[in-house]
Amino acid sequence: MDMGLLKRSGKKQICVALSSVIVPVIIVTVVGTCTRKSMDGKLARIASFGAISSSLAVTTFPIQYIVLQELNLLSSDVGNMALSTALISDAIGVNFMSLFEALKQLEVSIQSAVWYYLSTLVFIVFLLTAARQAMLWIIRNTPEGQPVDQFYVIVIFLAVFAFGFLTDMLGLAVCNGSFWLGLVIPDGPPLGATLVEKCETIIMEVFLPCSFAFIGFCTDFEVMKDAGWSALSPLFGMIISGYLAKFISTLLPAKMVGLSWRESFAISLVLSMRGHVDLILYYHWVDKNVC
Repeated sequence: MDMGLLKRSGKKQICVALSSVIVPVIIVTVVGTCTRKSMDGKLARIASFGAISSSLAVTTFPIQYIVLQELNLLSSDVGNMALSTALISDAIGVNFMSLFEALKQLEVSIQSAVWYYLSTLVFIVFLLTAARQAMLWIIRNTPEGQPVDQFYVIVIFLAVFAFGFLTDMLGLAVCNGSFWLGLVIPDGPPLGATLVEKCETIIMEVFLPCSFAFIGFCTDFEVMKDAGWSALSPLFGMIISGYLAKFISTLLPAKMVGLSWRESFAISLVLSMRGHVDLILYYHWVDKNVC
C-alpha cells in the first residue's frame, strides 16, 4: 500500500470516502436497532451489530487493488480515484472497528476495555517508531542497486507471524498485526518490492488457498437451517442494507464531485467488491462471538 496516496488525495476523494463509510454505518446501525428485538442474544448487543455495521462500511484496500489490477485500471483516473478513496475509507473504518471492539471488551469489564485501548495504542506507537525506523535503517544500509540482505527479509517474514500472534494475544484481530506491519514498510524498491517478490508466490499459491479451505471447513450451512429465517432475517437485513447503502453513498457523492455517471458507477462497483479479507473478518466475528 502506497501511503503517499493519503497525502496526494484531494477534496473529492475525502468527500466520497467519508460518505461511503459514515452513511452505511448509520443506516446499518438504524436497521440493527429497529430489528434488535428479534435478534438472538449475541447479535442483539450494541457492540455486535455495531461491529457488523462498521465492517460492512469499510472498503478493503487489498481487494480493490487486486480488482483494479486484474482489469488493468491501476493507472486510469478511475483506478487512482478508487485507490485513494479506498485508502481513506480504510483509515476511517479502522477507527470505527476499534471503537466497537472496545465496546465488546466493555461487556466484560471496564478494565478490559481500558487495557484493550492501551495495548492498541502501545502497539501502534511501537510500529510507528521502532518498527518504522528499523525498516528505514535497512533501506539506508542497502547499497543502491543491490538486493536487500536475505537475513533482513527472513526476519521481517518471521515478524509477520510474531505480530499476528501478538495482536491476537492483546485481543485485536489476528490479521491486524501483520497488516499494520506492512503499512509501516515503505513501498517500492528496495525493501517493499523485494518482500513482494519473495513472498507473493507462496502467499498466493499456498497460504491463500489454505485459508479458503480453512474457512470452508469452519462453515456449517446446517446451522442456518436450524436457526430458521426468524433468527437470521435481522442479520440478512443488516447485510443487504449495508451493501445497498455502500453502493448508493459512493455513487451519488462521486457524481456530485464532478465524475460522469459511468465513472461514478464504476467506482461504486469497485468499492463495493468483497473478497478474502471479508471472509477472514466473518471468521473473526464467529471467533469473538459477535454473531
